[in-house]
Amino acid sequence: MALVGRTMPTLQISRPALTRPRLQPQQYPIPTRYTSTSQTQITPLKPQQAQSILAQQRLRRPVSPHLSIYKWQVHSVSSALERNTGILLSGGLYIFATSYLFAPYLGYDLSTSTVAAVIAGLPVTVKTGVKFALAWPFTFHVVNGVRSLATSGGHTLANKRQFVRIAWGVLGVSFASAVGLVVYF
Repeated sequence: MALVGRTMPTLQISRPALTRPRLQPQQYPIPTRYTSTSQTQITPLKPQQAQSILAQQRLRRPVSPHLSIYKWQVHSVSSALERNTGILLSGGLYIFATSYLFAPYLGYDLSTSTVAAVIAGLPVTVKTGVKFALAWPFTFHVVNGVRSLATSGGHTLANKRQFVRIAWGVLGVSFASAVGLVVYF
């Protein structure tokens, strides 16, 4: 790599606060491999030409594989379910809170007594299904969040069997705790 000398002014004060600073050149090397010597050619294009060039570039672009070619793995699915249960729980809360807020202005009654009366009128199987549909995303999100915090240090990445076993354990614990919540409440 060839070096070219270039001068750079530096500030040097002989007597501070009494004289004006004077600039003194100092040598420093500049590598020539960063120096461009070629001229750039700019060719004006019509919009149709630009679109055809863009279409040709898009045809040569590599295509990413479809999701269906991948082998489903339990830890990948649990990661996706973690995000989706969080969206489901927070979205459901926002929708219910907004409807509870605006229901009186729209002529609906969403008071606690009305909601309790509607739920009391449902068959037991429907109540159990609704309870499980609400309890499982909550328990999975909590248990998988704890798993994510516990394994975020990367200690389980070396042993894939342990990583997969933990992911299956999260599914089992969340299912069992959701059943427990449904039975208890």
